[in-house]
Amino acid sequence: MPLFFHYFCELKKWNKAINLTAIDDDEEILIKHFIDSVAGIKVIDNVGINELLDVGAGAGFPSLPLKFLLPQVKLELLEPSEKKGSFLRYVVGSLGLQPVTVVPAKLEQYVKRPNRRTFDHIVVRALKVDESGRLLADLLTPGGKVILYRAERIPRVFALAGLALVEEVEYELPSGYGHRVLSVFSK
Repeated sequence: MPLFFHYFCELKKWNKAINLTAIDDDEEILIKHFIDSVAGIKVIDNVGINELLDVGAGAGFPSLPLKFLLPQVKLELLEPSEKKGSFLRYVVGSLGLQPVTVVPAKLEQYVKRPNRRTFDHIVVRALKVDESGRLLADLLTPGGKVILYRAERIPRVFALAGLALVEEVEYELPSGYGHRVLSVFSK
């Protein structure tokens, strides 16, 4: 709990100076960011040391709450915004989270890097990825998963090149904050 509380306090403080999230109500932050983020545990294979990439990490959702629950995970946060990247580096350092790397790049730039890694899990929340299937597929280990946090099931016409939809897990956020879906893709 101390990790969640410290993160929550830093998020509130930093959000006043830089726009990390449009949500500033405490209950909404807890439900729409924290609870929604940890729901990903339903589809993450927790065996051995996993490599997890958060594409468009923003203020650290869903990856930081997931890291709190899965401390052994090697986490890479991909965030092109320097302001949000500064917040992420500060929070990761102040919480003593390891191993965590913050990478200031867009997905298109990241996949071209010679020293990039591959990942067991890639999480994407609040980011449009329609054209990014091949890029995401290139970053997956064999048997790896791309997990999209969504408000509704994947429409029939939706496709991510190089990836196939393997599972969708639906859930309701508490206090009537809405329906959510974890859409899981694999090679």
